[in-house]
Amino acid sequence: MDLSQKILKQLIQIKSYSGQEKKLADFIMDFCKKNNLPAENQDGNIIIKYLTNSQKCLIFNAHMDTINEGDINLWHYPPFGKESAIIKDEKMYGLGASDDKASIVSLLLTALAFKDKKPPLDLFFVFVTKEETDGSGTHSFIYYFKKKYLKSYQEIAAVLTEPTNNNFVEIGHRGNYFIKIITSGQSGHGANPSIIKKQAIEEMFVLYSKMKLLGKKLQKKFFDKDLGLPTFSLTGIKSVNGPPNKIPSSCYSIWDIRTTPKLHEQLLTILKENLGNKIKIELVAKPGSYALTNPKEKIVQVFKKIIPDIKIKISIGSSDIWLFSDCEIHAISFGPGNKEKIHQENEYVEVKNIDKAKSIYLKLINVY
Repeated sequence: MDLSQKILKQLIQIKSYSGQEKKLADFIMDFCKKNNLPAENQDGNIIIKYLTNSQKCLIFNAHMDTINEGDINLWHYPPFGKESAIIKDEKMYGLGASDDKASIVSLLLTALAFKDKKPPLDLFFVFVTKEETDGSGTHSFIYYFKKKYLKSYQEIAAVLTEPTNNNFVEIGHRGNYFIKIITSGQSGHGANPSIIKKQAIEEMFVLYSKMKLLGKKLQKKFFDKDLGLPTFSLTGIKSVNGPPNKIPSSCYSIWDIRTTPKLHEQLLTILKENLGNKIKIELVAKPGSYALTNPKEKIVQVFKKIIPDIKIKISIGSSDIWLFSDCEIHAISFGPGNKEKIHQENEYVEVKNIDKAKSIYLKLINVY
C-alpha cells in the first residue's frame, strides 16, 4: 500500500459527519506537524499556507465532512471504522472516499511537494467543515482570507476539489433552497374520519400536486442558457408523531429546490403567492446562491492548457463555488473523486486518481 492509499485509509476510518469533523481535523493537523507543514486551525478548518510575497495566489479547498452512510445493510464493506477502507479492483470503498477524502489526500501530497522548496506563488490548502450542510466552514475561511490577505493579491483563483473524475472542470451550479412546507387540519380518531372536515395529510397530497404543476411552469419561465432548468424535488414527508389510530393535525414535506439566477430571489414570494397564505413555509437551511465562472477566466484556460481535451461543465449539485464568487474570486471544481458514486451506499474512489490529481495540481501551480 503506497502513501496515498495509506493516508486515505486512515481518513475513511475516521467518521466525520457534517458538524463532527474535529477528529479528522486533528488527524490532518498531526500529519502536518509530523511533516513540518505550515498549518493552523482556523475556526475548525485546517489551513496549510505558503506565503512568498507573490501578487498571485491559488486556494485549494477540500471538505472534511461527509453525509451519513444511508442504509448500512446495503454496504458491502463497512463505511467507516477499523474494518473499513477495503481495496478491491483498485478501488477503495468507504464513506467519503470520493467526496471528499481522496481530495484531501491529493492536497496533502501536493502541499508536501513544497515543504523544502519555495512555490512560484502563494498557496492556501484549506480543509473545511460543514460543506454538506450549510457551507459555513468555507464561509468562515473566506471571511478570514478577506480580512487578512485579499487586498495583497492582483490575481486570485480557487480550486474546489469536488469529485470530477479528474477529467472535467465544473465552472458553476444553480442555487439551492431546502424548505419545509407545513399543512394543518383537524385531529381525530382514525375510526371516525367522516366528522373531520380537513385532514393535514390529505392537504399535503393537494399541495404536492400544486408543487409539481408549479415546478413545471417555473422550469419553462426561468430556464437559464448556462445553468439550465430549475428543479423541484420532494425529499421527505412526515406527520406529527402519534398513535396509529389518530389522524394528525399537521403534516410537513421537505423540498430540495434548485434555482436559476432570475428565480433565486423571487422563489419564496412565488411559493407564497401560489400555495396560499394558510400554508406555512420554513427554511431548513440558509439558501445557497448560484455561481458561474466565465470559461474565459485564467483558471479555466490554464486547466485547458494542462489537459487540452478537458471538458467544461456545469455541476448538477451545488458546492461552495458561490461563496468564492460572492467575493469576486474566480472558482472552479476539479478533483479525483468518482462523481457517479457520491452520496450513495458503497461509495468508492479509484485509487490511481489520487496521485494523478496531485500531478495535475502541481502543473497548475507551476503554470498559473
